[in-house]
Amino acid sequence: MNARLQRIAYEVALAAARYSQTKSAEYDDEDGSWVVIKDFPLPPGYNYERTDVLILLPPNYPQTPPDWFYVDDNLRLANGEEPDHVFYADTVYDPNDELYGESPPQMRGWTACCLHIRSWKPAANPLNGHSLLSVCELIRLAFERWK
Repeated sequence: MNARLQRIAYEVALAAARYSQTKSAEYDDEDGSWVVIKDFPLPPGYNYERTDVLILLPPNYPQTPPDWFYVDDNLRLANGEEPDHVFYADTVYDPNDELYGESPPQMRGWTACCLHIRSWKPAANPLNGHSLLSVCELIRLAFERWK
């Protein structure tokens, strides 16, 4: 396993421990092109208590941050409305897109959410710089804002 995949595996374990209600996650252990944090807790105000979160990693991650994440296509606010910044009708994933390499888990059933990372400074130790922990924290805060 190369250094990038080792780092991703480490970051996935850290993110699962902190952001998965069941402490579980999956990742692409061949190319490092995707991560799924299972059972990501949602704040009150949604139609679910938790959801899986798919994060596509660019090929030069961790130098470049992810800019989108994906959630269950049926995720809604408790009142049935769609949260802001969730693009149900606009989600299109091209499995031949060279940007992300191998296809992530089946894209049917996922919908895109924008994630605008304005500052990104990874460090050799993921605990000392930006990492999947930072991305998951931004996702957690986004769920709070969108309700």
